[in-house]
Amino acid sequence: MTGPLFALLLLAGPQAGPATATSPAATTSAATPAAEVEQLERRLVEAISTKDLATYDRLVGDDYVVVNLDGTETTKAQVMAGYRSGDRGYTNLKISEVKVHVFGDTAVFSARTAGLRRENGQDLPNVRRYVRVWARRDGRWRAVTQMSAPIPAP
Repeated sequence: MTGPLFALLLLAGPQAGPATATSPAATTSAATPAAEVEQLERRLVEAISTKDLATYDRLVGDDYVVVNLDGTETTKAQVMAGYRSGDRGYTNLKISEVKVHVFGDTAVFSARTAGLRRENGQDLPNVRRYVRVWARRDGRWRAVTQMSAPIPAP
């Protein structure tokens, strides 16, 4: 594994054990860093689902990179351009099976997501497992990288 995800996980690894949160629902008060990251992730997923690009832009670092299944990378600017043009889009996104591991100023968030993705003018089922890495910069958490994989239908 190489690239930004590996680099962030490598940086996080040698530190003390993770602070972990697993919960079925969003918390109302971010009492811990893990709960805060979960809240922010839920806001980010909602912003993606509702095409709220202002919120997306605030929560995602300018150096954000999506690592695609084929090994290519997509930047934040490319993702936002896809949302604006309609080439990229998701609706009715819901997350479950949430896990958050915090290593100092780095958090690894994983979950299952389900909803619809827009592809070639059609809404198609979008069921995936994903990992997103958050970094605390200047006191604020920002999403910095993500990778997901489809979950095959049973």
